[in-house]
Amino acid sequence: MEKHIIFHIPAEQNGLSVKTVLTSALSLSRHELSRLKFAENGILLNGEKTRVSTVLKEGDVLEVCFPAVSSELTESMLVPEILYRDEDLVIVNKPAGICSHPSHGHLTDDMGTALKAYLKDPSFVIRTAGRLDKDVSGLMIYALNQPSSARLARERSQGKLVKTYLAAAEGIFSVKKDTVVTSLAKDAGRRDRVISEEGDTCITSYEVIAETDTLSILKIQIKTGRTHQIRAVMASLSHPLAGDALYGGSTELIQRPALHCYSAELLQPFAETPISVKAPVPEDMKKLFPSGTDI
Repeated sequence: MEKHIIFHIPAEQNGLSVKTVLTSALSLSRHELSRLKFAENGILLNGEKTRVSTVLKEGDVLEVCFPAVSSELTESMLVPEILYRDEDLVIVNKPAGICSHPSHGHLTDDMGTALKAYLKDPSFVIRTAGRLDKDVSGLMIYALNQPSSARLARERSQGKLVKTYLAAAEGIFSVKKDTVVTSLAKDAGRRDRVISEEGDTCITSYEVIAETDTLSILKIQIKTGRTHQIRAVMASLSHPLAGDALYGGSTELIQRPALHCYSAELLQPFAETPISVKAPVPEDMKKLFPSGTDI
């Protein structure tokens, strides 16, 4: 979708180049900046086209227009459950069994394609602020334009975009609240992730909020977004998620990993006002929670 932004240059940006202001304000990559340079009216200074090397003065008006790129709309039988929407982002409740975006074998039956069909906007590009595994349920954030995507990515890296997950893990934890720092790696030919010093660092915080005789109900937050992070880390603690056969969990009580992205706290990418959203817990997970579980 097209996005038009106007910057009024303050005193503290006097003497900076257009490139410096745009990259610091929008976290633009070199490729994205190049696209703006060659777009019609992509970068205007006081109403005129300008070079990115131009030096700015206090009071200048810098305008940026990210053009829409159209592609073919694909019909979808899936109707997204919209939890929140504004001009820059949309948050949906993804059911288990649905991919976050097109992938091998799922080119049209994914949530991103369904969202594009629902919006009826051929210029919508699928940009997620994090993703969920196909069999994991819960809220997903999609940016509606490129600068929003960049700002949401920056919020994630700065810890301003925080997601909370609910999970049902097998067994009873001796440590009820902890932060686990480890490294995850992918071995060639394997679907799962393994703990390895050669992997990428991942930080996972959990808290036990309820227990049954055989399960621990957890609230989980992650400071890194590695593939299968929560699933692999819980399995490494000898507490695989219920239903997660890939990591050794039993499918007796639930037929998919008992993991749900329950809530998100973030800032609107441009207004920077707080946004708080929750996704209802699906029935297949809710039945695992003991009565009175406080979430």
